[in-house]
Amino acid sequence: MKKFLFLGMSLFFGLSVAIAQQVKNKQLNNTTPPPGRTCGVMDHESYLQQQDPAREAERQAFEQLTQNYATAQKNANPNSPQVVITIPVVVHVIWNTAAENISDNQVFSQIQVLNLDYSLTNTDAGSIPAPWTSIAGNFGIQFCLAQQTPTGAATTGIERRNISSNVSFSTNDAAKHFSSNGLDAWDPTRYLNLWVCNLGSGLLGYAEFPTTSVSQTYGVVILYNSFGSNYTSYGTFADISGAYDHGRTLTHELGHCFNLFHIWGDDNGACSGSDQCADTPNQANMNYGCPTYPHTDACTASNPGVMFMNYMDYTDDACMYMFTNNQKTRALAVLNSTPYNALQTSNGCQSPSSNTLDAGISAINSPTGTICASSFIPSVTLKNFGTTTMTTCTIKYRVDALTLQTYSWSGSLATNATTTVTLPSMTATAGTHTFTCYSLSPNGNADQNAANDQTTSTFTISSTGVSIPFFEGFEGATFVPTGWTLNNPDAGVTWDRTTTCFKTGVACARMDNFNYSAGNGQRDEMITKAVNISTVSSPVLTFQVAYTYWTVPYLYSDTLQVLVSTNCGATWTSVYQKYGATLATAPPLSSTTVAFIPTAAQWRLETVSLIPYQTATNLMVKFRSGSSYEDDLYLDDINIMNATDIAESNLASLINLFPNPSTGIFNLSIALEVEKNLTVKITNTLGQTVQQFAEGNTIGGTYNLDLSAQPNGVYFVQVIAGEEKAVQRIIINR
Repeated sequence: MKKFLFLGMSLFFGLSVAIAQQVKNKQLNNTTPPPGRTCGVMDHESYLQQQDPAREAERQAFEQLTQNYATAQKNANPNSPQVVITIPVVVHVIWNTAAENISDNQVFSQIQVLNLDYSLTNTDAGSIPAPWTSIAGNFGIQFCLAQQTPTGAATTGIERRNISSNVSFSTNDAAKHFSSNGLDAWDPTRYLNLWVCNLGSGLLGYAEFPTTSVSQTYGVVILYNSFGSNYTSYGTFADISGAYDHGRTLTHELGHCFNLFHIWGDDNGACSGSDQCADTPNQANMNYGCPTYPHTDACTASNPGVMFMNYMDYTDDACMYMFTNNQKTRALAVLNSTPYNALQTSNGCQSPSSNTLDAGISAINSPTGTICASSFIPSVTLKNFGTTTMTTCTIKYRVDALTLQTYSWSGSLATNATTTVTLPSMTATAGTHTFTCYSLSPNGNADQNAANDQTTSTFTISSTGVSIPFFEGFEGATFVPTGWTLNNPDAGVTWDRTTTCFKTGVACARMDNFNYSAGNGQRDEMITKAVNISTVSSPVLTFQVAYTYWTVPYLYSDTLQVLVSTNCGATWTSVYQKYGATLATAPPLSSTTVAFIPTAAQWRLETVSLIPYQTATNLMVKFRSGSSYEDDLYLDDINIMNATDIAESNLASLINLFPNPSTGIFNLSIALEVEKNLTVKITNTLGQTVQQFAEGNTIGGTYNLDLSAQPNGVYFVQVIAGEEKAVQRIIINR
């Protein structure tokens, strides 16, 4: 957005503060009531600069750091995996009346909103106009209520203070100090501090911009009845209503803590200010209410117009639902700059621990999934779970049951800090393998907690993917199926196998959103093994889905997204995304005490064309669940095949296969209307023929298919009668 004027930063802030002060004075004098959202960030900035004349220089210095980071990111690998940053949060509730003493559930609802909005998993992200969907920013930031205090005591992450008089706080930071009827901040290098109280002058909230030295007042203050959301799984709150009932006030204000400016640049319509983000359109002024897209103004008079749905505008909560990639870069610049980078290694989200020496492998970065080469470089994440700084550690690792390799790590790792360890290159043959890695001997002594030492990953070496037709019905007890990858970033509830329901067979895959109360905004993924679709002209993906939600009327929903990769997972392209009514296969449930279990009729077949990727010899498909703590999501009968195999011919109605599933013996009944040449071929999921026979000029009959020598699994029976062809699936399950 707008031209960048770094040398004019002082003028920018001075002008912004003057404007904000004018607005505030009008509010105090009650001469011109604000037409909508009010943010006190610039008024607060003016107050801080009056208290500390050196602050302006620190702001400019930090802005330069942000610009340097943004420049460096332009040269970074765009396919690098995004690391999820988890920030501990402490909520300080200051109250006099019962309404101001907000409930725990109201706090939980606000954390849920932050996790959704800052990971681009908010359900209304689907409303982002098409011109801006490609630049919508997923910050990769998650928030958790603190589990331990700065001194190591257990906590809920919520502290409360009942004050004797009904104080109306302002932007002078009184709410942040116990001595002035507020509550003191917890260490701002380890916790994000949020204050909830009664604010005067029509303010909804205010935040504090970062500087080169973190202050003890860094954080956000929010009006009590604009904190939290009525539109989450945590219930309805009587004191939250109207235009600010979605929890977006904190989303907006927290953006300022991450060095984001108002999208219009606070230039009062001059079209020359800047929010320092090139991917936000030039905007004359703030927008209020809910404009209709496209919306233009004096600075951007042509479509697609201004980005009024950006969280850094002043629109109503229900009408703001996106950040941009440039805004994301500015936020990550803060969290990767001293002293704010300490939030990434804070132990605030961890339960108190008494172990002094405790090393662990918290993640295997590589090898995972499918690797399109025989050699690879292992990469693991080493974490210090102990309370003593770790300087040395031994790492053991191997492929399958081969000889253990040893790597000696040295460095300096503080409590709860992590580091990426790159191990020497390894090789493996084509096929599926297991990589095991574990740590021992932190600082040359015995590890006091062996439970977190070892981590295992499954990976596949594939120069060319498996042949189609490819099928997975989750009938085998192993989950995820061999060669697949499961991504579970928070190590919480994730995809699993269930036999409580199924479209066919005896099982299906389930995402247990119903019981995933801590998973709002989490993305859990199943990734198939690589499949070679280059041998057919019209490849297609089909799968069965079942889902509903229990919020009535519908406002929030879990999301199912399907993505494909043709380069072994280096990059992904979304080919399917549904949520809410478009995803649901059954009416919403009125009961919130029983999880959804679909009947046989509550499944829907989904079909996704793969023709744009037809040349791929290693196509991978990712099924991603975006949880919103609604209800269970089910998948079954995943097929990748040639589109011509989907069409049902008249032949299909003349075929009967039974019993199915079977222990290995099947009866195939064929009753043709006229004599034809008949061929029957049975293949496994690798496309290999396991049985075949032919008969000329026949009207069919009953044929015994003896597959008792074949292992458990799914097979395809292809019947060709003259010019007609039909394919049916059978399952061996002993």
